[in-house]
Amino acid sequence: MKFALLVLLGCLWSVRLAAMKSAGQSGIAPLVVVPVSILGTALFYSAVAAVRRKWPPLKPDAAVFYVLSGAFGFVLPFVLEILVAPQLPLFIFVVIISTMPILTTILASLTGVKPVNLKGVASVLLGFAAVVMIISDTAELSADQVSWHWLLVAFAVPALYAINTIFVASRWPERVDAINVAHGQALVVSIAALAGSAISGSIFDWHLVTNNIPAIGLISAGEGLALMVYLRLTRDYGPLLVSLANFISLFFAAMIGAVLFDDGFTWLSALAGFLLVTALTMRDQENWGRT
Repeated sequence: MKFALLVLLGCLWSVRLAAMKSAGQSGIAPLVVVPVSILGTALFYSAVAAVRRKWPPLKPDAAVFYVLSGAFGFVLPFVLEILVAPQLPLFIFVVIISTMPILTTILASLTGVKPVNLKGVASVLLGFAAVVMIISDTAELSADQVSWHWLLVAFAVPALYAINTIFVASRWPERVDAINVAHGQALVVSIAALAGSAISGSIFDWHLVTNNIPAIGLISAGEGLALMVYLRLTRDYGPLLVSLANFISLFFAAMIGAVLFDDGFTWLSALAGFLLVTALTMRDQENWGRT
């Protein structure tokens, strides 16, 4: 079950990336795509809550959890991504973001959240090597000079994702299910996205969403379901396993890009897929988290 959920999470993240690319090709700016799709996710979970008659608890520990996990897991890294992405070649930026599982493993070891051994470390490094192969195969390489201070800022993005994964695994509020947590996070992030859109002025461009409504809907649905799967995996199986979905999503994204957008996908990406399977097999041999 855990690896089926892990593959599903990677697939959902890759579908979201493909839908965002489709939205961008339709002329919809990221500063429009993100807040509108987040509001869609929040509305979806609100509808689910109305049907279930079960809204997110607002007791202090749960409310703080929603705010902090929403900040570490989305708001802060997204702001940094907007700032950093134009300053770095795509290849370098994606490689840096893909260090998230490595940083999660280091943080888990330092904080004592999960024990780490050589086989676990090897599986993460093998997965990272596979991702570098995929990016090398599919991304356009650039010879542009890179500013070191932007490189350091870029590493804050995977660091925040890693911190959030450790935080979610170790500070899950009692008697709150994954749907409620996903709903609470979606509400917090949607408020932040709405405020940011109003401040930036991108709210006046929301009408551009009509250029590709299916893509926006797919982003909202994919992100909403992915959030719930991510939370369930992190809560039940720990931060180390769920971090591997980062690698899986890039492999699926490469395959989707090859089919829908005529992106490159050669034997190098296929070999990377084999390495990913090997990495997951190594992880499966370990007793990570609760089963």
